Amino acid sequence: MKTVDIKHIKAAKKYSEALFQTAFEAGKNEKVYDDIVFINETIETNEQLKNALLNPVVLNKDKKDIFQKLFGIHIDKITLDFIYLLIENGRLNCLNEIVNRYNQTNNKKNNIITPLIISAVELTEEQKQRINLKLEDKTGSRVLSEYLTEPDIIGGIIIKIDDKTIDCSIKTKFDNMKKQLTKGTNYGNN
Repeated sequence: MKTVDIKHIKAAKKYSEALFQTAFEAGKNEKVYDDIVFINETIETNEQLKNALLNPVVLNKDKKDIFQKLFGIHIDKITLDFIYLLIENGRLNCLNEIVNRYNQTNNKKNNIITPLIISAVELTEEQKQRINLKLEDKTGSRVLSEYLTEPDIIGGIIIKIDDKTIDCSIKTKFDNMKKQLTKGTNYGNN
Protein backbone atom coordinates (compact mmCIF):
# COMPACT_ATOMS: atom_id res chain seq x y z
CA MET A 1 0.00 0.00 0.00
CA LYS A 2 1.43 3.33 -0.98
CA THR A 3 0.65 5.40 2.09
CA VAL A 4 3.26 4.54 4.68
CA ASP A 5 4.15 6.60 7.70
CA ILE A 6 7.80 7.06 8.73
CA LYS A 7 7.10 5.22 11.99
CA HIS A 8 6.15 2.12 9.97
CA ILE A 9 9.44 1.94 8.06
CA LYS A 10 11.31 0.11 10.83
CA ALA A 11 8.43 -2.32 11.23
CA ALA A 12 8.24 -2.85 7.46
CA LYS A 13 11.96 -3.63 7.37
CA LYS A 14 11.64 -6.23 10.13
CA TYR A 15 8.59 -7.83 8.55
CA SER A 16 10.20 -7.97 5.10
CA GLU A 17 13.40 -9.48 6.49
CA ALA A 18 11.43 -12.14 8.38
CA LEU A 19 9.33 -12.93 5.31
CA PHE A 20 12.39 -13.11 3.07
CA GLN A 21 14.22 -15.41 5.47
CA THR A 22 11.20 -17.74 5.77
CA ALA A 23 10.64 -17.81 2.01
CA PHE A 24 14.35 -18.24 1.25
CA GLU A 25 14.67 -21.19 3.63
CA ALA A 26 11.65 -22.79 1.94
CA GLY A 27 13.13 -22.13 -1.51
CA LYS A 28 10.16 -19.91 -2.39
CA ASN A 29 11.57 -16.38 -2.24
CA GLU A 30 10.66 -15.57 -5.88
CA LYS A 31 7.13 -17.01 -5.55
CA VAL A 32 6.48 -15.12 -2.32
CA TYR A 33 7.78 -11.90 -3.88
CA ASP A 34 5.48 -12.36 -6.87
CA ASP A 35 2.62 -13.00 -4.44
CA ILE A 36 3.11 -9.86 -2.38
CA VAL A 37 3.53 -7.74 -5.50
CA PHE A 38 0.30 -9.22 -6.90
CA ILE A 39 -1.57 -8.56 -3.64
CA ASN A 40 -0.20 -5.04 -3.29
CA GLU A 41 -1.06 -4.10 -6.89
CA THR A 42 -4.56 -5.55 -6.53
CA ILE A 43 -5.21 -3.56 -3.37
CA GLU A 44 -3.72 -0.36 -4.78
CA THR A 45 -5.89 -0.50 -7.90
CA ASN A 46 -9.14 -1.18 -6.03
CA GLU A 47 -10.07 1.70 -3.73
CA GLN A 48 -13.07 -0.10 -2.24
CA LEU A 49 -10.95 -3.14 -1.33
CA LYS A 50 -8.20 -0.91 0.07
CA ASN A 51 -10.67 1.01 2.25
CA ALA A 52 -12.20 -2.21 3.59
CA LEU A 53 -8.83 -3.74 4.44
CA LEU A 54 -7.48 -0.63 6.13
CA ASN A 55 -10.69 0.20 7.97
CA PRO A 56 -10.17 -0.43 11.72
CA VAL A 57 -13.92 -1.09 12.14
CA VAL A 58 -13.74 -4.16 9.85
CA LEU A 59 -12.96 -7.20 11.97
CA ASN A 60 -9.67 -9.02 11.40
CA LYS A 61 -11.63 -12.22 10.79
CA ASP A 62 -13.50 -10.52 7.95
CA LYS A 63 -10.26 -9.16 6.47
CA LYS A 64 -8.77 -12.66 6.53
CA ASP A 65 -11.90 -14.03 4.83
CA ILE A 66 -11.53 -11.39 2.10
CA PHE A 67 -7.91 -12.43 1.53
CA GLN A 68 -8.76 -16.12 1.52
CA LYS A 69 -11.52 -15.62 -1.06
CA LEU A 70 -9.57 -13.24 -3.30
CA PHE A 71 -6.07 -14.64 -3.11
CA GLY A 72 -6.16 -18.03 -1.34
CA ILE A 73 -5.85 -20.25 -4.40
CA HIS A 74 -3.38 -17.94 -6.15
CA ILE A 75 -0.73 -17.46 -3.49
CA ASP A 76 1.61 -19.62 -1.43
CA LYS A 77 0.70 -20.57 2.13
CA ILE A 78 3.75 -18.65 3.40
CA THR A 79 2.36 -15.49 1.81
CA LEU A 80 -1.15 -16.03 3.11
CA ASP A 81 0.11 -16.69 6.66
CA PHE A 82 2.25 -13.54 6.41
CA ILE A 83 -0.72 -11.43 5.33
CA TYR A 84 -2.72 -12.86 8.25
CA LEU A 85 0.12 -11.81 10.56
CA LEU A 86 0.04 -8.28 9.14
CA ILE A 87 -3.72 -8.15 9.70
CA GLU A 88 -3.43 -9.41 13.28
CA ASN A 89 -0.72 -6.86 14.09
CA GLY A 90 -2.42 -3.95 12.32
CA ARG A 91 0.44 -3.58 9.84
CA LEU A 92 -1.35 -4.12 6.52
CA ASN A 93 -0.77 -0.44 5.76
CA CYS A 94 2.97 -1.23 5.55
CA LEU A 95 2.59 -3.66 2.66
CA ASN A 96 3.98 -1.34 -0.04
CA GLU A 97 7.11 -0.64 1.98
CA ILE A 98 7.44 -4.35 2.80
CA VAL A 99 7.34 -5.14 -0.93
CA ASN A 100 10.06 -2.55 -1.61
CA ARG A 101 12.28 -3.82 1.22
CA TYR A 102 11.75 -7.46 0.20
CA ASN A 103 12.84 -6.61 -3.34
CA GLN A 104 15.96 -4.82 -2.06
CA THR A 105 16.87 -7.80 0.13
CA ASN A 106 16.28 -10.24 -2.73
CA ASN A 107 18.42 -8.16 -5.09
CA LYS A 108 21.22 -7.91 -2.55
CA LYS A 109 21.13 -11.65 -1.87
CA ASN A 110 21.27 -12.38 -5.62
CA ASN A 111 23.93 -9.71 -6.38
CA ILE A 112 21.55 -7.64 -8.52
CA ILE A 113 21.69 -3.87 -8.90
CA THR A 114 18.89 -1.73 -10.34
CA PRO A 115 20.38 1.48 -11.69
CA LEU A 116 18.27 4.29 -13.07
CA ILE A 117 19.57 5.41 -16.47
CA ILE A 118 18.45 8.90 -17.50
CA SER A 119 18.94 10.00 -21.10
CA ALA A 120 17.85 12.97 -23.18
CA VAL A 121 16.29 10.70 -25.82
CA GLU A 122 14.94 7.16 -25.82
CA LEU A 123 17.85 4.70 -25.94
CA THR A 124 17.90 1.86 -28.45
CA GLU A 125 17.97 -1.73 -27.22
CA GLU A 126 21.58 -1.98 -28.39
CA GLN A 127 22.57 1.10 -26.35
CA LYS A 128 20.78 -0.25 -23.28
CA GLN A 129 22.53 -3.58 -23.66
CA ARG A 130 25.95 -1.90 -23.99
CA ILE A 131 25.35 0.20 -20.87
CA ASN A 132 24.20 -2.85 -18.90
CA LEU A 133 27.22 -4.89 -19.99
CA LYS A 134 29.61 -2.09 -18.95
CA LEU A 135 27.86 -1.74 -15.59
CA GLU A 136 27.99 -5.51 -15.04
CA ASP A 137 31.70 -5.48 -15.88
CA LYS A 138 32.42 -2.55 -13.51
CA THR A 139 30.26 -3.73 -10.60
CA GLY A 140 30.44 -7.51 -10.88
CA SER A 141 26.68 -7.56 -10.34
CA ARG A 142 23.75 -8.56 -12.50
CA VAL A 143 22.14 -5.35 -13.81
CA LEU A 144 18.39 -4.72 -14.16
CA SER A 145 18.24 -1.11 -15.32
CA GLU A 146 15.28 1.21 -15.35
CA TYR A 147 15.22 3.92 -18.00
CA LEU A 148 13.92 7.46 -17.94
CA THR A 149 13.93 10.07 -20.68
CA GLU A 150 14.60 13.65 -19.59
CA PRO A 151 15.20 16.06 -22.51
CA ASP A 152 16.54 18.76 -20.13
CA ILE A 153 19.89 16.98 -19.86
CA ILE A 154 20.45 17.82 -23.57
CA GLY A 155 22.58 14.74 -24.28
CA GLY A 156 24.64 12.04 -22.62
CA ILE A 157 23.36 10.00 -19.67
CA ILE A 158 23.03 10.06 -15.91
CA ILE A 159 23.36 6.78 -14.01
CA LYS A 160 21.99 6.50 -10.48
CA ILE A 161 22.86 3.41 -8.44
CA ASP A 162 21.62 3.52 -4.87
CA ASP A 163 23.10 6.74 -3.45
CA LYS A 164 25.72 7.17 -6.20
CA THR A 165 25.27 9.31 -9.30
CA ILE A 166 27.44 9.29 -12.41
CA ASP A 167 26.53 12.39 -14.41
CA CYS A 168 27.78 12.37 -17.99
CA SER A 169 25.13 14.72 -19.29
CA ILE A 170 25.83 17.57 -21.68
CA LYS A 171 23.88 19.93 -19.41
CA THR A 172 26.21 19.23 -16.49
CA LYS A 173 29.27 19.65 -18.73
CA PHE A 174 27.92 23.01 -19.94
CA ASP A 175 27.16 24.07 -16.36
CA ASN A 176 30.69 23.12 -15.27
CA MET A 177 32.24 25.02 -18.19
CA LYS A 178 30.11 28.03 -17.35
CA LYS A 179 31.31 27.91 -13.72
CA GLN A 180 34.93 27.67 -14.86
CA LEU A 181 34.52 30.57 -17.28
CA THR A 182 32.75 32.68 -14.66
CA LYS A 183 35.42 31.78 -12.12
CA GLY A 184 38.15 32.74 -14.60
CA THR A 185 36.41 36.03 -15.40
CA ASN A 186 36.17 36.90 -11.70
CA TYR A 187 39.87 36.27 -11.20
CA GLY A 188 40.78 38.41 -14.22
CA ASN A 189 38.84 41.36 -12.83
CA ASN A 190 40.56 41.30 -9.46
